[in-house]
Amino acid sequence: MEGATNKRTRRDVRYADFVGKPARSRRWILFSVIAAGLVAASGAVAAFMLLGSPFPGERPKAPPALSAVGAPVKGEAYQWKRVAIGGGGMISGLSISPGAETFVARADVYGAFIWDAQANRWAQLVTEAAMPAIFRAQNGIADGVYEIVVAPSRPNRIYMAVKGRVFRSDDRGRSFVLAGASNPFPFRWDANSEYRLHGPFMAVDPADPDLVLLGTPANGLWRSQDAGATWARVASVPTSKDRKDAPDIQAPGTMLWYEQPAGGKPTGRIFALASGSGMYVSRDRGLTFTPLASGAQPMTLQRGGFDRRGSFFGVDDATRSIWSFKDGRWRDLTSELGLAARDYAAIAANPRADQIFIFDRGGAGYTSVDGGERWMTVSHSASVGAGDPPWLRVADQPFFTTADIRFDPVRANRLWVASGVGVFHADVEPGSTGVEWVSQTRGIEELVANDVIHPPGGAPLFAGWDFGIHVKPDLAAYSTTFAPGERSLMSVQQLDWTPAKPGVIVTNASDARMGCCSEDGNAVMAGVSTNGGADWRKFAALPTPPGTKDDDPWRMSFGTIAVSSSDAANIVWAPAFNRQPYYTMDSGRSWKPVILEGATGDTPGSFAAFYYQRKTLAADKSAPATFYLYHSGEAPNGALVGLWRTRDGGASWIRVFAGEIAPSSNMAAKLRSVPGHAGHLFFTSAFEHVSDTGLRRSSDGGATWRLVPDVTRVDDIAFGKAAPGASYPAIYISGQVGGEYGIWRSVNNGSAWHRLAEFPVGTLDQVTVIGADPDIFGRVYLGYKGSGWIWGEPAPCKPAAYAALADTHCAAVR
Repeated sequence: MEGATNKRTRRDVRYADFVGKPARSRRWILFSVIAAGLVAASGAVAAFMLLGSPFPGERPKAPPALSAVGAPVKGEAYQWKRVAIGGGGMISGLSISPGAETFVARADVYGAFIWDAQANRWAQLVTEAAMPAIFRAQNGIADGVYEIVVAPSRPNRIYMAVKGRVFRSDDRGRSFVLAGASNPFPFRWDANSEYRLHGPFMAVDPADPDLVLLGTPANGLWRSQDAGATWARVASVPTSKDRKDAPDIQAPGTMLWYEQPAGGKPTGRIFALASGSGMYVSRDRGLTFTPLASGAQPMTLQRGGFDRRGSFFGVDDATRSIWSFKDGRWRDLTSELGLAARDYAAIAANPRADQIFIFDRGGAGYTSVDGGERWMTVSHSASVGAGDPPWLRVADQPFFTTADIRFDPVRANRLWVASGVGVFHADVEPGSTGVEWVSQTRGIEELVANDVIHPPGGAPLFAGWDFGIHVKPDLAAYSTTFAPGERSLMSVQQLDWTPAKPGVIVTNASDARMGCCSEDGNAVMAGVSTNGGADWRKFAALPTPPGTKDDDPWRMSFGTIAVSSSDAANIVWAPAFNRQPYYTMDSGRSWKPVILEGATGDTPGSFAAFYYQRKTLAADKSAPATFYLYHSGEAPNGALVGLWRTRDGGASWIRVFAGEIAPSSNMAAKLRSVPGHAGHLFFTSAFEHVSDTGLRRSSDGGATWRLVPDVTRVDDIAFGKAAPGASYPAIYISGQVGGEYGIWRSVNNGSAWHRLAEFPVGTLDQVTVIGADPDIFGRVYLGYKGSGWIWGEPAPCKPAAYAALADTHCAAVR
């Protein structure tokens, strides 16, 4: 769904997976909780502080400006770079050429990466410099990559399946063409589905770079023998069968392997696993397939591969089994050899030795040195590699999320893994039962951005799914930790600051693994920082909304939150799942319900899905005790639709505007208050699939609204330091002005706009949030659906078109 970030599908996990005793010595990253009181029946929770903070007791400051001008000037240029967080998202698959010249990795929420050996980092492949012109548009390819594969006999050639189509590069990813632009594309797949860690879904003939096979979940197996120019359906392989009785696609695509002993020569046969139907084999270069064998066999697999002896090994996620195929017969090794039934995820065989590794989804597993007849338990640890983001030490824990593993074809005994926070490697001698993963993730930015704020006088803060809040006094240096506590996983949906007390910030941080891992008492870490994010304290109590129970750790979680401009202890929080909003006058020690006249039932709120990129509660940054809450009229409270206002901190509310401010505003809408101008508001539905996408503004506290001329399809709005001589803050938007997309700035209250860039650093991802610096003119921050954050500001750089694989972009303002 455009305009709202889809939730990140996760496997079922247990608390013990994250905190159980590891198999070998390791550092612990789950910090202890400092008790500040007993848990009471009212829902009180212990306070905590961020241990190991890089800013102990001090309020972090913003980095200096790149330009000393501090004003819009003729010939102005903007420098754009990615905010250096590092990693953070699921790398779902790997492909390496036989000579290791080309190494690529696919990501589940945006794009794919190639290792740039000269720059010593990963580089994003899906950019406006590389992709065909038709996709150089707002949200042009805001998707993860379904599959990516290097042609074995032509390492400069890459095939990439994304957004329902197949693209081909012949220059190692610097440019892609749309292979097969006509029928049968586009196909249906979801690179972020429950089956995103399966594969491979594409295979290229080891000797013929023009012969490529594509396995899809809904459209079956397809074959091209002319480098993707034309495609034919391979009817002899059935389409995947749904594994669940649920809407949409509920199965992985057809998985493909050319039969080739590890380190050996291909046999010419091709294996194709159709989920629900079993394995098929082709002996005529993929024109036709027949069942591989009869009798007991896996009906589905997650991953598979061949060892040096030519045996095929596969991991079956449905039956939690390990299978092997040799001499025309399948063997269930799990039952036959007494191995543990696990959620097995990945398998790799050493091309130089009789060595096989199999891991489950949490990184535990087995190794064999005799062709799979005997197995030894494998332990694991993880550390941060040279030049990598220091905070990736959080990977060193019992549950090490594992997607795909590959042996390096050139460097002996080096094993690569696609993991939940990036790419790691380990050097494993034959017979080794300990795998010491070392990160090699620099250049990958794959956090899902939820928010960014920059309080006056402080440093900017960036909030996302899974790995919390990153406080950035240096935008170009990788984060050393994350807040509100360096827990294994913690999502932060929103932040807010107040002019009433510099340094006070509030958050509604909540763990997105609902149903798992609440035993430490920190499933919800919503709370307050009083020193700009250096350390944090949880709210002393959480209310129990109607329809929930006191013992539900997520009863008050996610949603949208704001703090009063006149009283740092006055906070309003509208949680997700349309639950009852609440307000507090004492920094969360006690809460009272927000009462909207006419509300009925247990769900009077207006924040349906916890993963929505929705910011519809705002404190007036200039009017005391004033908050605005936009209600979309979700059932059974359709009568509440409109804008509600309180002027007493949340005790009483009146509806100042009845009806939708803009159409389709029930998902990703943004309501923004202008600092320094009481009653001035901006509103966008941030939804493109509707005829009216105009930006609205109000100057009377939301009582009336007017369209901003020629401004449409706005993702978000932010306000930064005013230009010299201007009385109104600089306004920034991601959207269209006069039908032209870009990142735009107005220094005269919206009367005129200047485009700062079209696609900063070449990204074709979707903007989910914008922030701006209140102290440095021109600095703006952009958060994206699946690729972290980018920042731009005036700089003495030379404007030029963005170059593929580059990490910096200088754009001319026009």
